[in-house]
Amino acid sequence: MTDDGSVVEAFASLADAEWVDLTHTLEEDIPSVPTHARYGHTLYQSYEYGDPACHYRISMGEHTGTHIDAPLHFVAEGDAHYDIASVPLDRLAGRAVAIEATDLGPDDRITVEHVTAWEDEHGDIEAGDRVLFRFGWDVRWGTGESGQAFNEDWPGLSHEAAEYLTDRGVALVGTDAFSIDATRAEGFPAHEELLGSETYILENLANLAALPPVSVLFTFPLKIAEGSGSPIRAVALVD
Repeated sequence: MTDDGSVVEAFASLADAEWVDLTHTLEEDIPSVPTHARYGHTLYQSYEYGDPACHYRISMGEHTGTHIDAPLHFVAEGDAHYDIASVPLDRLAGRAVAIEATDLGPDDRITVEHVTAWEDEHGDIEAGDRVLFRFGWDVRWGTGESGQAFNEDWPGLSHEAAEYLTDRGVALVGTDAFSIDATRAEGFPAHEELLGSETYILENLANLAALPPVSVLFTFPLKIAEGSGSPIRAVALVD
């Protein structure tokens, strides 16, 4: 920061901006990967029990709810094999672009043409940007049986589109669906392309409909040693 406090002044200039929460609430019986630990919230101390304080134990997998994937989630070795605690903080906050893809059906893929059509209308995606795809899948989120549709036939990102974004040098890519790879993708082509290029992945985002084409995004994870990912509180600042 310079002596004139420019960083503080810049943040103060955002005082009238709107904070938009892009995070699903963590609660029991939310959608989860069948092979992953489910979310649990167990009462340990309670005023009703005569305790002087209240607290719960939380148990969950690293990829629970709205979360971020670290490279080692799919990268077994090499320079990109590192944990969530090692992700640079400056990659986790900054300019974000929101691309609407609600016209895609179950198991469809975002193509390069979807991305370039957005650029034709709004300007080029820049190196270091965060790119968020809105499929409208978050409306399927729920607990128990009401959230079952969230885990079925979600759309995703094609390998070609993922490669286009890594060539652009974007910092991270996000989706409001269950995974960045579509339901019946052969293998995990988007995961492997993005994480192998140190482009981080956000999944299970919420409320992307509230974002304009460009906003400011904050997506900070827990600092987990050897973590393959972490739940986050994703929020955006909208002018």
